[in-house]
Amino acid sequence: MKFLDYSKKIVLVGDAAVGKTSLIRRFVIDKFDDKYIVTIGTKTSRKQMEFKYEPQDLAITLTLNIWDIIGQKEMKKLHTLYFKGSEGVIVVCDMTRADTLASVPEWLNGVYECCGKVPGVLACNKADLKDEFAIDQEQIQAMTKQFDMTTFPCSAKTGENVENIFNQIGRKLCEPILSKHAAGAA
Repeated sequence: MKFLDYSKKIVLVGDAAVGKTSLIRRFVIDKFDDKYIVTIGTKTSRKQMEFKYEPQDLAITLTLNIWDIIGQKEMKKLHTLYFKGSEGVIVVCDMTRADTLASVPEWLNGVYECCGKVPGVLACNKADLKDEFAIDQEQIQAMTKQFDMTTFPCSAKTGENVENIFNQIGRKLCEPILSKHAAGAA
């Protein structure tokens, strides 16, 4: 088996208070804290993931450099600086606030303008608050179709689908590596 190591930068974007920091915290250290802490600028975290591809006789160790981006839209100049070099994006909306889903195109287009059409995942956070949902499945499906991305209902509080979100972006980041390897270039 061939072993490869890669490091990739991804950004988590979305409106303020959608749960970006909480999702990262749940993924990286498996903890949740319901005290809201405003992200000032950006915060970075790192986590290694392992992907095995038996048919290709390949194992990829992927270090995700996860950038938690401030959710205030008026900080657009800073956003552009923080987006630079991103190879993937997780855009987060809050299932209890319809305006956060409506903001998804603005966030994604900002990343795409800076980094090109990088792989993305839509994380619909606060899935544990079903009685408070302000977004329905049709709206989510329309958004994922528009941007050709996978979506996951998730909860930073319960941990629902958090691993799946990061595994999905990790697998998308591994696709070009697999293609190179198959072509004999890796």
